[in-house]
Amino acid sequence: MGKITGSCQCGAVRYEVEADPMFALHCQCLDCKKSSGAGHITAAAFPAEAVRVTGTTKAFASPTDSGATATREFCPECGGRISFRSSAMPGMLALTAGSMDDPGAITPVIAVYHKRHVAWDHLDPSLPVADTVPPRG
Repeated sequence: MGKITGSCQCGAVRYEVEADPMFALHCQCLDCKKSSGAGHITAAAFPAEAVRVTGTTKAFASPTDSGATATREFCPECGGRISFRSSAMPGMLALTAGSMDDPGAITPVIAVYHKRHVAWDHLDPSLPVADTVPPRG
């Protein structure tokens, strides 16, 4: 895979990564729905050390259903959501597809927190679904 670049809506925060994603997914949890304003958020996870961010982000941390802490990072100027970290997956940084200059550069392989899906949010029916985040391994 080539370089993936992206930014917030106003451009104050930019990033680039030259690594293959560990995975890409659609997340239908309540927090992702609230932060995206939609039925899900689409993101790809990368080794955190492979992502170079310029600009300053602000973070919001909250507990998840599993008891982990989710930290969502966004631009303090425009509010554009950039990334996500989970205490359950140290060393991982997920970048939101909506912040990518080319969101088509990633391909989601699963929809997680499907137990929280809403009927009007139609995803690819051929994707596997999970009611939570499946264990990695």
